[in-house]
This record gives sequence, structure tokens and C-alpha cells, in this order.
Amino acid sequence: MRAIVCTKIGGLQDLKIMEFAKPTLRPRGVIVKVEYAALNFPDILQPKGIYQDIPDPPFVLGLEFSGTVVEVGAECKRLKVGDRVVGMGQGAFGEYLSAREQMCFSLPAEIDFKTGASLPLSGGTALLGLQHYGRLAEGENLIVLGATGGTGLYAVQIGKALGANVIAVSSVAEKSRVAWAKFGADHVVNLSNEVLSDRIGEITSGKGGDVVYDPVGGDLFDICCKNMAMDGRLLSVGFASGKVPSLRANMALLRSIALIGVNWSGIAWHRPEISHPTMEILFDLVTTKKITPPINRVITLEDTMKALYQMDQRQSIGKTVVKVGNES
Repeated sequence: MRAIVCTKIGGLQDLKIMEFAKPTLRPRGVIVKVEYAALNFPDILQPKGIYQDIPDPPFVLGLEFSGTVVEVGAECKRLKVGDRVVGMGQGAFGEYLSAREQMCFSLPAEIDFKTGASLPLSGGTALLGLQHYGRLAEGENLIVLGATGGTGLYAVQIGKALGANVIAVSSVAEKSRVAWAKFGADHVVNLSNEVLSDRIGEITSGKGGDVVYDPVGGDLFDICCKNMAMDGRLLSVGFASGKVPSLRANMALLRSIALIGVNWSGIAWHRPEISHPTMEILFDLVTTKKITPPINRVITLEDTMKALYQMDQRQSIGKTVVKVGNES
């Protein structure tokens, strides 16, 4: 099968589009014929060797997909051949993927494969974080860091759907306009010419953020820690900055701040009683048009490596979706 393969750990230069062996079936897994896959920041980190889950090379890149089940393991209980699914699993940038059953979600007929591919990892993370862990309530102040990335734009929209006052934070002026104009952020902080701590104080009248959605980490995490409301919830989603921050215990104590890690893949793996209802809510938000999947462009498998370089240079807005299969 054709696939984007990480031939060795070192960097994006070690990615190649090539023929690769079709994956094998697990007893509690499925083989999916991939129609579309979506780019995510871990796709940059894995080839560099700085992600928490890195297979031994060579391996097929990609973690988020949509497609059709073509084989079912003997111990599967829910899915069957012919089911339309979206899911999370290593190898999304290949024509076939071996996924564990609990990491796949049945795709409603109202949602096409292209849209579906952008949902499970980015959208699922945002919804689980804001609703389940963040307990985001109507009228609360939500600060979304990395607000023009894929999961950030989902967080902006889900925050609005939950009735929050959404503060979108971005480092590039053009991206800031996108976050505000198209996806409904109430306020935008442009880090290229504004001071984040000052703007949080102005927007919240000194109260601070009730919930912070942070896929960035680094210095922005530290700034938000100092600008949170009492009983604030800081959701750690990822470390796109490359710097893993820490929360001082005295800071958490003084303002009763809760630091919560949002490991959506782990929940899907271990707690399907949480992940599957979460995805049902996400599907409903899409079909009722309360949120719009932030797909910026659709590319071919041949263009994927160029798109990864652009993501690495922070040139991407929203979700980039890769057309892997033949379905229109």
C-alpha cells in the first residue's frame, strides 16, 4: 500500500512516500480502508523523537482518520465489515490501517468522510476537556491558547456552544482574524503586538480565566497560571511550544487552581463509557451546525510532507485533511 513512512528518527527529512506492507489484524481490532486522514502536531513530533508515543521505525505516520472497516478481529464486539468509522490510531497516512476497536467511532450517515477525519482527535480532545474535565459553564471566561490550530478552533466553537465568553489567543495577526471572524471568539489576543496578561485583565475586568485550554505549554502556560480566577481549571492538552511547563504548588493553593491533563486517547483506550458518549455529542454538534469543523484545505498524499513542514513553521490554520482513498 502507499503510505507516508518515517524511515528513521531524526526529523521531517526522513519521511518518504513509498510502498509499505499492509498492517496486520489484531484480535480486538479492525482493518480500516482509509479515505481521509488529518494532520496533527504529533505528526511533527514523532519523526523528531520528541513525542510520548513513538513506534520503532519504519512506521506509517498519522493518527486521525476516517474510512470503512474491511476486516474485523475475532474478539471484536461492536464493529462489522462495511461500517463507516472515524478514529485514532497509528498509520493514518496509509491506504490501510490497523486500529483497536475501542479507538473507532461509528460515523453518522449525515457526516461525510472528509469532515469525519477532522473530528476524533482534535474535536474529541476539545469537547472532553471543556465539558467533562473543565466543567465549563455559561458565562465563564474561557482562554484558548493556540486558538487557530485544529484543536484550538474546535475549543473556540465548543466554548461558544457551552455559553462561555471565549478569549482566543494567537501569535499571528491573520490567524487572529480567522479565529474571531469565522469561528465566533468574543475576544482575540494577538501575541505579536499585545501583552497576554494585560489583555486577560482588561477582558475579564481583573477576574482572570475560569478555564484555560492549553495545547501550547511553555511561557503561555506560566502567564495563564498567574491570571486565573479563583477555582480556575487549567487544561493541559499538549506542548506545541516544545517546552513542558510546571505549576508551582503555592500558585495552585493561593487561587484554588486545578491543573487537569486531558489525555483523550487514553480515555478512548481505557474509558469507552466516556469516550463514546463524548463523540456522540460531538457528532450532534456538527450535524446540528452548532460547530463547523475547521477544515482549511484538502491535500493529496503526495503533498503531505510539504504540509507537515508548513505546520512545523506555524504556517497552518485549522485542520489540513489528506485524501488517502478513492471515494469522492
